Amino acid sequence: MRQVTRTPAPSEIAEEWRSRATRSGLARVMRASQPADLAAETTARTIQLVTTFLRSLGEVDSALEIGCGMGRLTSSIAGQARAVTAIDMTPRMLDLARDNCAHLSTVDFMLAKVQRLPWKDKRFDVAVCVWVLMHILDDDEISAACQAIAAAARHLVLVEYEEADIPVGRFSALRNLGDYLDLLPGARLIERHELRYGGDRSFAALIALDGSR
Repeated sequence: MRQVTRTPAPSEIAEEWRSRATRSGLARVMRASQPADLAAETTARTIQLVTTFLRSLGEVDSALEIGCGMGRLTSSIAGQARAVTAIDMTPRMLDLARDNCAHLSTVDFMLAKVQRLPWKDKRFDVAVCVWVLMHILDDDEISAACQAIAAAARHLVLVEYEEADIPVGRFSALRNLGDYLDLLPGARLIERHELRYGGDRSFAALIALDGSR
């Protein structure tokens, strides 16, 4: 299902996200070619799915948001968890997220890559990862990212593309839910929904890690 012909170098990927951070509105984190109303509608539907999954877990003391971008989901995650750690690999995205979420006292923003999380012993109740892993192209790196998530969280809310009418380009790779479940140690699918928009299809999944519930 991969549409990538050449894996960009880490410096190219970093520059791509620095460039995206200079766009306006949701085009920073969604396809710039998509109409603004479609991006807004899709974001609202995504927030609803993520919120429903988080609520189903009951009390959530700690949440890890992976690839928080400009903070479009952070407020909703913070509404369901007592404390949120939001990470991103792009400094400008983190600046935008801090500004957009300045009213949230329970969120800690941190510059980090999911492949190399800075914690050894800490384990979050849940990690939330929305259209992030598709941008990790190298096979070893995506494996490292999934292992890091499984070690850092008891549950995972994962949203990723499975099909796209318009090719996703060289900075993205399409994988199906089964591919991620195979890469996540101890993963067990709890619930799955589909998210369709603009000719694309994504899955939204709630996953238990290490058999927890």
